[in-house]
Amino acid sequence: MLAFVVAWVCFLGQPASAENNVDIEINMPMSGLIKYESWARVGVTISSQEKDVAGFVELSRNPLAKNQRQTNLRQPVKLEKGKSTTLFFDLPVQLLLDDWYIQVTQNGQVIKSEKLRLPYPKDGQTIGVVNEGGNAFHFLAVNASQTKQNRSISVQTVSPDMLPDQSWMLESLDVLAIGGKQETPINDTQLNAIKEWIKLGGVVILSAGPEQDGLVQRFADILPIPPGNKGSVNIADALRVYMDDKPAPPGNIPVYNKDFPLFVAKPSGKGLLLFVNYDVTLEPLASWQHNLPLWQNVMVQQGATTILENKRYLDQMSRPFLELSKKIPDVQTPTPVWMVVLWGGYVLLVAPLAYIVLKRIGRREWAWGIIPGVAVLLTIGIFAFGKPLVVKTNASYTVSEINILDEHLARARTAATFLSVDKDGYDVIVEPSIVAVPLTQGRRDYEPEGLTDGSRLLSYRNLPYLTPKQATGFGVLREIGAFDVNVHVEENRIVGQVKNNTLYSYEQAYIEVGLQRIPIGALKKGEEKQIDGAVEALFMPRDQLQEEADSPEKRRKEMQENVIGYGQGGQVRLIGITTDPIPLMKMQEPHQSYYWNVVNQTVQLKPQENGNVVMPYGLLNVDLLETTGDYDSINGYLWQLGKGSITFELRTDMTNLDLKRLLVPLDHSSYRPFRVEYFQQKSGKWRLVDRGTKLVLDRELQDALTVNHTLLLRFSNDGPSRLSLPVPFFQVEGVRKW
Repeated sequence: MLAFVVAWVCFLGQPASAENNVDIEINMPMSGLIKYESWARVGVTISSQEKDVAGFVELSRNPLAKNQRQTNLRQPVKLEKGKSTTLFFDLPVQLLLDDWYIQVTQNGQVIKSEKLRLPYPKDGQTIGVVNEGGNAFHFLAVNASQTKQNRSISVQTVSPDMLPDQSWMLESLDVLAIGGKQETPINDTQLNAIKEWIKLGGVVILSAGPEQDGLVQRFADILPIPPGNKGSVNIADALRVYMDDKPAPPGNIPVYNKDFPLFVAKPSGKGLLLFVNYDVTLEPLASWQHNLPLWQNVMVQQGATTILENKRYLDQMSRPFLELSKKIPDVQTPTPVWMVVLWGGYVLLVAPLAYIVLKRIGRREWAWGIIPGVAVLLTIGIFAFGKPLVVKTNASYTVSEINILDEHLARARTAATFLSVDKDGYDVIVEPSIVAVPLTQGRRDYEPEGLTDGSRLLSYRNLPYLTPKQATGFGVLREIGAFDVNVHVEENRIVGQVKNNTLYSYEQAYIEVGLQRIPIGALKKGEEKQIDGAVEALFMPRDQLQEEADSPEKRRKEMQENVIGYGQGGQVRLIGITTDPIPLMKMQEPHQSYYWNVVNQTVQLKPQENGNVVMPYGLLNVDLLETTGDYDSINGYLWQLGKGSITFELRTDMTNLDLKRLLVPLDHSSYRPFRVEYFQQKSGKWRLVDRGTKLVLDRELQDALTVNHTLLLRFSNDGPSRLSLPVPFFQVEGVRKW
């Protein structure tokens, strides 16, 4: 008994001793500044005190005992005493909002556990400010009530040493504002990450006064501004285009380059670099009472607001990709009906008949051996004949979307499903520029599970038989080429040519104009094709799927459409579909690999001969502004209106055009039963549109637009019965501003 007690005490003392031997420190880039729709990097520093450590660092939901059935994300760790090391877990923020624990395990035992405490993700838009003055750019903060989308804009100070060295970590910001004077310089790796982030859709505001070369010349590859040309400008003259109705502060303000205006913007990829030609911390503008409306106008006129508002919410788990990747070609999952028929037939038919026959021939006791034996043979037969029908070899299915930004850079999202038929473990190699996480599907949603080395290797171990596993990831691809697209809109047609200068050939290609898709056909590598397709005055989105039966093929096409349209809309795109191998994540076992890839590129429409650019129907948003009386929504594009009215807001502010003409096809039969009016901002009155005619505004367009550069359109019905009212799609024409 004494020996047992001593052994038990020693056993209990080992974890406590091991726990005291290990320290855990958790940190995140930019002091934990995160957004819900982004990924986050969790840095875990492990230190050993008096003993070596050889085990795993795990991200787990269980704070105490080790549970083999629990889904954990693990990384191996091996430390000599007195040493420390830092490991990283890269995960979607939405996964980290639950309670998680960082654990160190050794020999199957948890020797240290710390709760993962993260700040709650920021709401609205976030502006990170890098400036030696902590109060710089304070005037950019906007309350939710002051924004069009009721989203607040918060300003967060970020020191240069807090800036990450990878572009994807900057996705927690919407805008990065940098002052010209830097106590601690931004290093080259951080600068390259910032420039890449701009191409991915980020907005950088760079402010510099005289002789504050700092970062200005380091951004010269995006926006070249010659140094050594300092001077000063009259404030009232410089701000007149932005603040015509507000008195500007008197006097002059020093500028970095006297030959440039106060604000200069240059697009790069999907993002924008906005150069501010003065030091924003200098008076009298630093504390000017009208700074807020000034900067709101600057952001709108220079295109920053368009970029920020066009950003669509993206589920960082990429669920449409994961769901489609489950449909591995040539893997036929047996339907539950056949399993029920086979085993039900055995239980209800074979077993009773066998018993009756044995009873009649006087061998009833044989039933104890024959009936279970037949069950075993049935199981072996189902396995022997059924397995080759389900899958013949290891298989994987990778679904990827590649958004080309320019000929040198593309953004990629990918998901893959892996299925092993004869092993309980395998490794997956991840492309170096891709950030990925292994996943398992739990009862409610996907959860991280697997072994990773924190960079390029995902490992799956101790898998149940024929159990598929998944992974999702994102990143950038370099030097894959781009499409050369030259198209414009003439009346009701889109015309021009496209050349495939990418690395891939496409089985199908399309020009997508808002909600419409114009087929091009197959497009081989290096091939050029002419484009000439009709652009309709679209009132409702077209259903691309024509199959009536709810078949597996229809379901697969629906899932493919979800991937094609993932986070897209309101733009012209060239889309190519290819099944060629693009192995962003590759199983390291002999296997049959399948791929389905969407390669797309945003297209900028070219001007017509008169210099005007036409933005056709379906490209610009129409928002619901106000409703009265009897109404009901059928879907996002169709309303039922009885006695009452519905007012729509036509978002002409989302273009980068100096507008010359606006057209709403109100002569369509769907609109004729309604009384239609548009609001003229200049007079403050509603103007009646003649029934059955198109609304065309050209010379009077600027008088009609609101201060937010939108057009209000009101539909009224005086009758008691409800009538169907489609959303009024519209078309605009103008000269491109940048």
